[in-house]
Amino acid sequence: MPTGVALSAPVSQLGTLGASSSLLGGSRQTQARESSSGQPFNSLLGSAILPLIALLLQRMGQQQQQQTDDGETPAPAEPEPLTLSESEQAILSGIHTSSSDGSAPTGQTASVLDGANADHRLSAGDTLVIRDAVGNETSRETLDSADMYDLRFRENMLKTVSTLGDGWAFSEDLVQITGGELQQPETRNYTSSSGQTTTETVLGRNNYWEVVQRGSNHYLLMRETDNVGNPVQASDAINDVFANRQDYAFDCATPMRLLNLKATLDTIGEDDFNSHAGRLLLSSWYDQHDNSSFDGGFISKVRTAQAGEVSVNGVSNLQGETALFNPVKGDALTPGAAYYFDLPGDQESAVQGWNAIYMGRNNDGSHRFWSTNIGAVDINFQGDAWQPQGAFEGYYLGAVNVNPNTSRLQSWDTNRSV
Repeated sequence: MPTGVALSAPVSQLGTLGASSSLLGGSRQTQARESSSGQPFNSLLGSAILPLIALLLQRMGQQQQQQTDDGETPAPAEPEPLTLSESEQAILSGIHTSSSDGSAPTGQTASVLDGANADHRLSAGDTLVIRDAVGNETSRETLDSADMYDLRFRENMLKTVSTLGDGWAFSEDLVQITGGELQQPETRNYTSSSGQTTTETVLGRNNYWEVVQRGSNHYLLMRETDNVGNPVQASDAINDVFANRQDYAFDCATPMRLLNLKATLDTIGEDDFNSHAGRLLLSSWYDQHDNSSFDGGFISKVRTAQAGEVSVNGVSNLQGETALFNPVKGDALTPGAAYYFDLPGDQESAVQGWNAIYMGRNNDGSHRFWSTNIGAVDINFQGDAWQPQGAFEGYYLGAVNVNPNTSRLQSWDTNRSV
């Protein structure tokens, strides 16, 4: 009963209620007895209770109305912020609080409130809240499914590159199986993506892969069966490249495609990956799964420059080389994305450019990248020129932005791992 609601009734009615209480537990015969006035006791009981119920409901309604008028009705409590992992916090901050050059305003923070499902973990439907240095909220947004696939892909990408050391040995042939070269290359027919039958030459082989030459290009082709005749699964083939890096050598572009596939595998799980990946074919940025062909499985944006637009140490770029990285034109450094260091004036040699994964900005303001055959490097840029000092000196950061393909991740993730 709400506080402040009092019941009052005539003494005669209270006396009747007291008398009737003994009747409620009596026999039917006793309950049927009449009062001295000739009325049945159950009728007398009803006439006493009904006014009391009406009075109670009236008082409760008045009290609720008074609470509403006084503004006392409490608003729903805001959910407590989730406890985020270090990688979740770094990626969310890198995407939502950092500027295009990877720097974050001092004291700005990103937190996440649990969504309606109250699952106590970062998931779609949660609310991202950004606050400034003094705690004022500057923005909030609801994270959707695409946001979560983007985050988990980046998280898996960064987890992988942090364990790779220097990565793979370098090969100007794009792909190579170390120690797996065939003494006698094999020539055989294959059906191209356009449906034509043509020939390829097998140059090398191990338990999961073959190196094949088609025209002038070398590819790493997943075998259909292994050395003992068992079907090769795409997940096993990819994991072997990472677990046994000493057995493979690549240019600097093919590892970007490999990293895309590995992050996809780790994001959606083996079953969905194996059912969608098909028979993998790898070479540089080649992507067999869509019409763009050379995006490495990412969503890529590239701007090129006119000849002479970029100069590093007196050397100018050639027509068609990448433009200079420029946040004003939409370029942004985001953890878990791929970038390109371009060597101006060189479009032919094996060192004309280096592909790299951005790992984030360090406390001292330097930027950490990972590139195969080099490993993780910390780079300082010369002002807005985006020309690195130390590692990659003589190069410039190109206008290449390579980010997760969240549509593909969602379409491949049949079992909804995210």
